[in-house]
Amino acid sequence: MKQYRPTLLYAIKIFGLIVCAGFGVFIISVFLNIVSFFIASSIFEKIITVVLIALFIISAFLIIRSNNPGITTYEDYINIGNQDIPYNLIQSFYPAKGGSEPYIITTDGEKIDLEISWLSKKDRIEIEKTILENIKPLTKQV
Repeated sequence: MKQYRPTLLYAIKIFGLIVCAGFGVFIISVFLNIVSFFIASSIFEKIITVVLIALFIISAFLIIRSNNPGITTYEDYINIGNQDIPYNLIQSFYPAKGGSEPYIITTDGEKIDLEISWLSKKDRIEIEKTILENIKPLTKQV
């Protein structure tokens, strides 16, 4: 088993997305403050504050949780994100070309992007080599 984790640039991307979510919540709060100007109620303002804080926490959690470019290779299968794919179900592997993400096609015809652009170049080469070594020798490799 070998795990591959994203580089520091990925952490910067996540931080930027969380800042954008915070800015979005701020813009929503500005509009809700305009509404609360016409409704003179301190309870309404407290409810808005709690809802906005909850909205920011939920969005930050979803941003962190949904983006998982980590890949783990095992002897019999590869784990991409949260999906286990046995090597014998990989029909073909298409390496990256011109800035595109490499992807695999399963025997079911499903296309799965590897999303390895956030990994170091050494890790990307190692992952591609591992996949090519473990898939059936008769598969198409472009």
